[in-house]
Amino acid sequence: MTMFSLVAGGLLALPPLLVLVVTAPVVAILSIPALAVFLFRKPTACQKVQAETNARHAIITGGSSGIGLCIAQDCVRRGFQRVTILARNPEGLAAAKKALQEMAKKSAVTVEIQALSVDVADPAALTKLAPKIFEKYSDDTTRFATYLFCCAGITYPEYFENIPSATFAKIVNTNQLGAIYTVQACLPHMKAGTIQFCSSICGQIGVFGYASYSPTKFALRGFAEVLHMELCNRPIHVQTAYPPDTETPGFAVENLTKPIETGLISEQAGLSQPADVASIMVKEAVADSPRFTVYFTFDEWMLASLTAGFGPVSTLFDAVSQIAGASIFRFVAMFYLVDWWRLVRNHQNKNKTSVAEKESVSTENTSDSKEE
Repeated sequence: MTMFSLVAGGLLALPPLLVLVVTAPVVAILSIPALAVFLFRKPTACQKVQAETNARHAIITGGSSGIGLCIAQDCVRRGFQRVTILARNPEGLAAAKKALQEMAKKSAVTVEIQALSVDVADPAALTKLAPKIFEKYSDDTTRFATYLFCCAGITYPEYFENIPSATFAKIVNTNQLGAIYTVQACLPHMKAGTIQFCSSICGQIGVFGYASYSPTKFALRGFAEVLHMELCNRPIHVQTAYPPDTETPGFAVENLTKPIETGLISEQAGLSQPADVASIMVKEAVADSPRFTVYFTFDEWMLASLTAGFGPVSTLFDAVSQIAGASIFRFVAMFYLVDWWRLVRNHQNKNKTSVAEKESVSTENTSDSKEE
């Protein structure tokens, strides 16, 4: 696929796109009455329980750095009564706790901060730790709404053929099973609130180089849909957030092994700041009627609408964009895909040419040596 073909395809797509753009507002307007009925809402009894909560407790896995730590900081700013951060590294946890305490002191906010070391891939350890996390929930005078952010995650971007089998297992245990085990340990103690899974754009698109990471993030979406349906009659909401590339310590580690093709694709979306991402995640978690899918940019809004599938929807804006914009967004997605294939093929063809030239030079040198 050449750039000429890409441009030609775009020009040929203009007529149907124009038709879709013109008809989309009509579809949107006509669909509003029906969609208003189809929106997900918790039963009145659930809403009553939520209204009775007078304190907020945030629990964040992967809370010692990156997006997780920024979520904890945002919760402190918002005046949460309790913030619990979970991670494996005791030293990192201690530093994060100290920073949160200093932040609360400067802001004159009264907040209880816990920092507990645990491996989310260890279900027994999480179950054992859960009573400590929720130890003050038995106080009848304080009714906590719990906001559980499952942010612990690791990745290893590399060509599929170069990824060790053990790495696949490690990433599944942390990203997918770690979130499931965390919910298993915490859910029995939750009375109201929100469970939010930190997925990734790679949980919506299979991106080159993320063979060990992308499947685990896709899996979170499936688990979240199941959990959402099982909890539809309880005052606990379920969300999946899809952050873009974010400037975190983990992102810096990614770049050490990231294939060139992966970089060429991901750089098109730019790099977000963890504080900005965290702020949106917390804002969506504490909303009166939290949306199931949390997105962050205009491109992500289109992607969320396109990949809605059978996911629940609780806002009229999301419902209308999914119905009226599906065809338009699919056209845009195909344009992106063709461009990515072009990037990958061009780079691989250059590599083949470079390897062939090197082999030719090596062969010539060997022949000259033999003649001498």
